[in-house]
Amino acid sequence: MKALEFEAGSKVAVLRRTGKPDKGAAALDLLRAGATAAVASDMSGHVVMWNSGAERLLGRPENQALGRRCHDLLAGRDVFGNRFCHEDCAVRVMCRKGEPVQGFELHLDSRRPTVAVHVSTVRIPGLHPDLDTLVHLLEPIDPTARLSRELARLGAPPAAGASPAPSGDGKAPLSRRERDVLEWMAEGLQNKEIAQRLDISLATVRNHVHNLLEKLEVHSKLEAISLAYRAGWVRGRSPLAAAPASPQATARAD
Repeated sequence: MKALEFEAGSKVAVLRRTGKPDKGAAALDLLRAGATAAVASDMSGHVVMWNSGAERLLGRPENQALGRRCHDLLAGRDVFGNRFCHEDCAVRVMCRKGEPVQGFELHLDSRRPTVAVHVSTVRIPGLHPDLDTLVHLLEPIDPTARLSRELARLGAPPAAGASPAPSGDGKAPLSRRERDVLEWMAEGLQNKEIAQRLDISLATVRNHVHNLLEKLEVHSKLEAISLAYRAGWVRGRSPLAAAPASPQATARAD
């Protein structure tokens, strides 16, 4: 385990020693501090990050997760009850082939009772394909909210207190300016940069961010961005997935 921990730590250190801005390491730092459960593994399937959100969701402290195999810890099954998490991880295989990984639903047997989560996968390129990092964002699925969204799609009136559903025009249930802020957030801009782009004050941007988080019933920017991509309110790749890495990684993408 110590060798794995050293390898994971040295990988970030090597990236930083290049003297180039390492948005991949910054993304991992952001995810590590975020409220959304995030589990990161190397390309051999060993866990290299297990944030506080994962500790709460999965009931296992970080020191009992680092260095262990991801599939052993999650023990995930698909919606039909078939084993999804195993040593020949389909997500890792797709990433090695350069195929995009869409969000999917997973039922985690590692918890009792079993918890259903939506999994969003972000690939952070390393100096070499074998040094890439895969981050899984685990968001618990609320069956009531899922039913509300389906009823809204069919035209039924939402129940009182239901989670927000996409509007009929495919846009987020926000004001025009709040949608502008959300789109720039999804592009990876910080509040100060958004204020410059929209020619408004920093305080106004903060107010818009606060309001849109409340309307979307999420607790962080990361959750809002993840929801926006899943609902189709914004297009393109997640800014975390699009973060530039080393010249070698860029060459691979070409």
